Amino acid sequence: MMNAISIALANPLLKGGDGSAGDPDRYMFFATRNRMPSGAIVTAASGTNYVCTKIVVNTPQYKTRTFRFHLSGFASTEGGNSPQETVVTGAIGTPGNSVIADAMFIRVAGVFHQCSFAGSNTVTVADQTNGAWTDELTIPDVAPESEIEIWLFYHTAVGDKIWPVYRIQKHRGERVWGAGDLDTLLAFKDSPLADSTAALDTSYGQQAQPQYWGADFMVAKGDWDGRPVALGFVDSIGEARQEYSSAADARGNLGWLRRWLDKDGGTGRIPHCLVGMPGAGSLREYTGSGSSIATRRRDIIREIKAFNGNKLPFTVIANQMGQNDTSTSYSTWFNSNYRGLVGRLRTEYAGVRFVAFPPLGRTTITRNVTLTSVGTVATATIASGLNGLVTGQTVSISNATPTAYNGNYVITVTGANSFTYEFSGGTSPATGSITCNDLGLRAEYQVYGANNSWPADGTDASGKWRLHDDIMAQTSACCDAAIDTYGAWVSPSRGGVWPGMLELPSTMLTAQAGTDGVTTYNTIVVADASLFRPEQTLHIYSGPEGVARLSTQVVGSIAGNVITYQGASAAILPVGSVVRPAPSVGELSPVSFIHPQAIMIDRIADGIAQSEKLKFNS
Repeated sequence: MMNAISIALANPLLKGGDGSAGDPDRYMFFATRNRMPSGAIVTAASGTNYVCTKIVVNTPQYKTRTFRFHLSGFASTEGGNSPQETVVTGAIGTPGNSVIADAMFIRVAGVFHQCSFAGSNTVTVADQTNGAWTDELTIPDVAPESEIEIWLFYHTAVGDKIWPVYRIQKHRGERVWGAGDLDTLLAFKDSPLADSTAALDTSYGQQAQPQYWGADFMVAKGDWDGRPVALGFVDSIGEARQEYSSAADARGNLGWLRRWLDKDGGTGRIPHCLVGMPGAGSLREYTGSGSSIATRRRDIIREIKAFNGNKLPFTVIANQMGQNDTSTSYSTWFNSNYRGLVGRLRTEYAGVRFVAFPPLGRTTITRNVTLTSVGTVATATIASGLNGLVTGQTVSISNATPTAYNGNYVITVTGANSFTYEFSGGTSPATGSITCNDLGLRAEYQVYGANNSWPADGTDASGKWRLHDDIMAQTSACCDAAIDTYGAWVSPSRGGVWPGMLELPSTMLTAQAGTDGVTTYNTIVVADASLFRPEQTLHIYSGPEGVARLSTQVVGSIAGNVITYQGASAAILPVGSVVRPAPSVGELSPVSFIHPQAIMIDRIADGIAQSEKLKFNS
């Protein structure tokens, strides 16, 4: 029988990015689902200030047996100054409370194995510190593609703060329990699928769902077969800001990048650790200090290297950054922001291969309009032309005064750049920064966002598609290889924009929902619910072309072909109504295509060939 190393030698697809064919004594990133701390800090409440989180991670396609896990004493911000590591229990420079880890176990095949910290079963993690590593834990071989449960018991005083990491994925067996003492929590080891504590288990599958402390960096020794192992630098597109707990797949993956890396294709599943954050910009990553620090995650990797025989726990860097590095000067965008990070990383990780993923586009699905009216007929004029609106379609009018003009209306196209709709009447003309939104029904209606004009023009002061072209050309050694995302997400009918809903799969209602327009309901039955995932926005249309919108909802759960809403509706939806998955949602409202929702996440993950993983090899 061939062992893992001889298999790797015989198969060039499994040759690691550093040229090795596997090393059983080298700690490598191994776990799916692992996440760096970020998000909203949690305050310990009376009766639940002792907490146990059970997180489930999956192992690679080779045996693992020796493990170390890390607990951080900080979290990173999300949004404008991400990934600065300034979410702490106190104020930067003035440490707040510590968090006490009372016990930590990993459970494999039903057996608990206790972790220790410098020989002790407990550890106190101080605020604004890198945190603490578990000691080396060796257990009987863990079979390839197994589940490992990580049980962390911790507490603070009531009213103290706790760093955020994980939203619990209940459908994968994850749980969070709270109590006023440790013994009560330890009893859950005898009932590992007991329901989570209701006070801690709120807003499931939504952004408001609390995040609880847990192990972030995770490394393991085993029969690593030499395949690439990736350290990923990502922004909100790569770190799955568009999906939350209930949308995770069977191995805990959220977002297109994790799903693509973890697919069993090409070289197989690529173990990875993503250290970027929602909103991250290249110019801030791995730099800063004090109130703008973003170097703690770097320093923790240095700790791994120190206990790893001076070897890194990865073989290749996957750089998905660039989405949020826009500047009025392209030279600043590319050279200072994007390549500045690359330079820092090449210094920190000399000799490691860099593989880059160009950014996705950003478009706006609103147009500015002027509004006049005669009686109850409003006339809208779009300066740039209709570009795809049709009679019978529903649009959303916003920001007009009087407010009677605002709302969702079925329109009649009356000219090259005009349409009318019936409303309750109001002063003419309307005032305000009035917009018309088609919710992304057609690609033709989208407007290129700032710095996103298509195609790339070398004379532009800035442009995301210039960045795309420079990445693909490996300009100025910005990467050693590039894996193109463009064809996986772009509209089939128009360059540089997202697919409209009419270009994506849809399904239909097989049973009427709603009875009288008053009585509410929260479930619909469709012909094919496989198009959807929990948390995704869907739009329901009627009419001969399926363009008159009847309802917009967010999926709460799916059972067979029955979709349950997160909310409720009274709208009457006849049999045959068309149910369309929204491609994207904007930051605060559906006005821009930025973050891909489930239909696009799957499209991107499936649209990038698995053979592209060969580019991770040196």
